Amino acid sequence: MRQGIKFLHSLFEVTHVEFQTYDLINHKLVFSSGVAHQLLGYPEDEFVDLSGDFYKKIIHPDDYHIMVETIKKIMQSQDGEIIEMTLRVRRSDGYYIWVNSRQMIYQRSPDGKVCSIIREVEDVTKLVELQSELEQKVQQLKIISYKNSHLLRSPVASIIGLVDLIEEHSVSSEHNKQILHFLKEAITKLDEVIHEINDAAQIN
Repeated sequence: MRQGIKFLHSLFEVTHVEFQTYDLINHKLVFSSGVAHQLLGYPEDEFVDLSGDFYKKIIHPDDYHIMVETIKKIMQSQDGEIIEMTLRVRRSDGYYIWVNSRQMIYQRSPDGKVCSIIREVEDVTKLVELQSELEQKVQQLKIISYKNSHLLRSPVASIIGLVDLIEEHSVSSEHNKQILHFLKEAITKLDEVIHEINDAAQIN
């Protein structure tokens, strides 16, 4: 029995994933694997106290509605149905981290009312920050592509049109013909590069 408990604690610490049982009737934490209070930096007793009212004291004010909506979904869910949510939680140093949790019904009362849930909670701060960084890069690419398509492509198209117009009216001087040839070649290559940038950004 002790070996089994020791194994579970070791497993929790290795995976860095928090497992909990939460009492929905009394709004308090019943069981914690111990990873959460270590991750957030709170003493165990303080963390239990902070779990009251669905962790309202440490959930970011802008995200608490997510917790409320999730609890409502759980109350209406079926046994075995998993409900997910992602929100910010405040550490003991005041810094907020992003956590993702998956929860499902654990116990019901004889009349079918949900009494408690089991949860697994994981720190996803790095993933959220990476996603935000990627979204910023995509936005930058869109801006570059827009400028490429509208601010650069337009004058290049005008120059191509002028070159075509000059060719239609014939150029007598051999020297001018050579200059025109090099100009047309350079503009054509630039136009190809512009199209390649647009294709790479998948924006036409």
